[in-house]
Amino acid sequence: MAKSGPRKQAASNDDLRERLVDATARVLAREGFAHTSARAVAEEAGTVNGSIFYYFGSMDGLLAATANVLADRGIARIREGLGGPSAHVEWRNRLGTVLRAEAASDDGHAVMELFVGARTSPALAIEVRAAIDRAVDFATSELELVLGSSPITQLIPVSLIAELAAATILGVEIFQQNGRDIDLERVASVLDQGIRLIGGSSGSERSRPNV
Repeated sequence: MAKSGPRKQAASNDDLRERLVDATARVLAREGFAHTSARAVAEEAGTVNGSIFYYFGSMDGLLAATANVLADRGIARIREGLGGPSAHVEWRNRLGTVLRAEAASDDGHAVMELFVGARTSPALAIEVRAAIDRAVDFATSELELVLGSSPITQLIPVSLIAELAAATILGVEIFQQNGRDIDLERVASVLDQGIRLIGGSSGSERSRPNV
């Protein structure tokens, strides 16, 4: 019985940390980086300003933690949206829907605002760069399955293609959030045709290795 108290307290602490991160994402999406203050976030989370400094040390610490969480959530959503274990086969039919959903979501808007804030916050800039690295790693692993031993990988490293893909996804979000629609289904179709022509395979014959 003596151990039940600390476990309940720890759970409560974790819950408040999550609430603060989620509140930060909502305020960023709604108000923009310039208006995302400790007071605004605390009010959104239903707590007091001091909670931010207690759990994260500073507002920059909270923003950095939010960038980390949003990166993980975004990658998980995109992976699942593209087909999970079958993403290397299903991506061409799902890419447009997935990217539009990301751009329209609160998390998508919040990520764009964090990129803006990273210009003036060194702590946030470090976490944003780390988030981009994780996104590129994810894209690399998926593209390796899509491209396989395609001749294009002899000319252009998969890691470079992944960097270009990640940059394109971010660019699509910026376009979408500023009212410029892109025919993502056509983009996916053209990419698929290019892979078929260069690699001589649709990619659907390749299976994801068991891990």
